[in-house]
Amino acid sequence: MCLYKHTPKDTDTFLDEIYVSGVQKSSCLDDDNIKKILHTIGIFRFKGYLYAFRGELDRHSIDEVLTLYYFDKFLTRHVMEFTSSIEALLKTRVVELCYKWTQNPFFYLMQENHKFSNFQINQPTLDNWRDRRMRDGEEEECYQHYCLYYKHKYIFEENRTVYLSETTLIEIKEEVNYPPFHYLVESATLGMLIAFIKSIKIGRYDLLRGIARELDVNPNRFGHYLERLNEIRNRAAHRERLFNRGYRSVRAFGNYRYLRNSIEPHSFADVYLYFYFMLGRIDMYENFEVFYQQEIEPLFTEYQNDRFIALDSNGFNLRFGKEEKEKFDQVKQFILRGMGINK
Repeated sequence: MCLYKHTPKDTDTFLDEIYVSGVQKSSCLDDDNIKKILHTIGIFRFKGYLYAFRGELDRHSIDEVLTLYYFDKFLTRHVMEFTSSIEALLKTRVVELCYKWTQNPFFYLMQENHKFSNFQINQPTLDNWRDRRMRDGEEEECYQHYCLYYKHKYIFEENRTVYLSETTLIEIKEEVNYPPFHYLVESATLGMLIAFIKSIKIGRYDLLRGIARELDVNPNRFGHYLERLNEIRNRAAHRERLFNRGYRSVRAFGNYRYLRNSIEPHSFADVYLYFYFMLGRIDMYENFEVFYQQEIEPLFTEYQNDRFIALDSNGFNLRFGKEEKEKFDQVKQFILRGMGINK
């Protein structure tokens, strides 16, 4: 084991070092603009994209590194949109199935309706339903939507007497005004939603198996699908690298399985196909080439014209792809290989 030795670096020193290592200067931005961008990105995060070219830094420019970073940031927005859509779909299915099996809106607090005896509702989900929250020394309603409406009209203790008498409950907290299941699910975090799906079993009805069947996934494999969803959402939410990472394995079914034969498994391209499968859109594509032309290729054009990225990058994305088209095409191929696509 080696002892870590910290060497402080400022932006000027770091930029000088990467030039010395052979990285070519930008043809689109001067060093002052590069330094401003690095101050925004941060040296540590920028290194993650710089090291994608490790071993051959002298063959690449800082423009190519910035393209990796900003294209990845552009992808993050798409990932958040897809995962939010899948989350909304799952929440709808969860509520519909559970109320098909029980008419008790507080069933989720009953221990008998959970496979895991130690099941708990996480604190971020409960925080929405606390009576009051302190902010700047004053009491404040913590949620300005249906939680506020509900808390002004209903008291959990009265509902507990009617719906939960003479039954063993999961761990509950006195300061929480527990709502009906559909209210709670709507405000639940993605992690909590997944925990509900894995845990709830109402009589002989298992929620995970029910959702899996509706999505045409083998119920014995569906847990992996949920874990992958949580993994990709967390990576995107924390702005980690996306395009050239490996992802949690899932076993593909139907047309998803057929299309995936054309790419690297566990890659970002695999995740992109997974999004379309989960949303019930995968059967629109007869082969991966069709999927690529309709869904992957347009991403690069959209990136080059994206105004949010342009604001963030001092117009870098608007210039590099047009002024240095050949170099942009080369880094595009690098990105595609990182995504698990060989073109």
